[in-house]
Amino acid sequence: MEFSEFFHFLTILYESIKLLPKNRKLMASIAILSHIPPSILFLLFISSVQSSTNYIRTSQFLLIYVLEIAFFLLFITINHLSTVATILVSATSYSGKNISFEHIFSSIKGTWRRPLLTSFQVSRSSSNVYLFVPWAFLVAIGSPNPITISIAIFVGITFIVLQLYSSVVWALSQVVSIVEEGFQGREAVEKAAQVVEGQRLHGFMLNLFFSLLLSATFVVCWMVLGDKGSFFKNLTIYGLIVLNLTSFVKMLLFMAYTVLYFQCKQQHGEEIEMIGYLHYTKLPTSCQQAGE
Repeated sequence: MEFSEFFHFLTILYESIKLLPKNRKLMASIAILSHIPPSILFLLFISSVQSSTNYIRTSQFLLIYVLEIAFFLLFITINHLSTVATILVSATSYSGKNISFEHIFSSIKGTWRRPLLTSFQVSRSSSNVYLFVPWAFLVAIGSPNPITISIAIFVGITFIVLQLYSSVVWALSQVVSIVEEGFQGREAVEKAAQVVEGQRLHGFMLNLFFSLLLSATFVVCWMVLGDKGSFFKNLTIYGLIVLNLTSFVKMLLFMAYTVLYFQCKQQHGEEIEMIGYLHYTKLPTSCQQAGE
């Protein structure tokens, strides 16, 4: 494998950044949707919990649980819709087309169910793995010795690597279920695995890059801001930082995965038939591009 293969993800990132000026109003609207409403919901939730803890009764615990569920459902809804919009606008921009607010709303209305079903399929497929990792760490905590601690560290590192690798198909299945009509759930996952065949390293490097970027940014914020003393102050400040950083990285990541999807299709010499307003788009293959 060529050394440049490890750094092809930088080309994908560059192509993703080039999409931002195209359909800039829509991109700005998606960014606002991804950051402002979740931040307001989070602040309202923290404020409600903080006021409830001043006089905790049984009914207050119930109120906190209801607020947690409501916050979670609203956040998931906003997160899902912003993901669909990001992929649709990125796909449109990469195809060299413009799209209006009216058409993007129409496209979201017609596609939001498919990526949701795909997410359920992915969550169900990965649930067993998430159960195994805490068990390994519980064993290390319950019987702390060099062997169990080493095993727990090895399991943790292995889990992270496998998670970054397997999530390539999971993330790309979201793009497939939105861009290609007729694919959802297991079919979208299988199609994504087929599309990314031979190119999964690029997706892995994208995942690794964004994970390191997110972690490093949070560490820098902690070093600069430090401990604010109060539990709720720390929760509010760092909760907002994590929430907005995650939303920003997620937006960039799905833009990059949309570009990766198109590049994989071009690499395989496949024609791309996109849904809704985008209709039929035939992109040049890598061979055709080389000959021009």
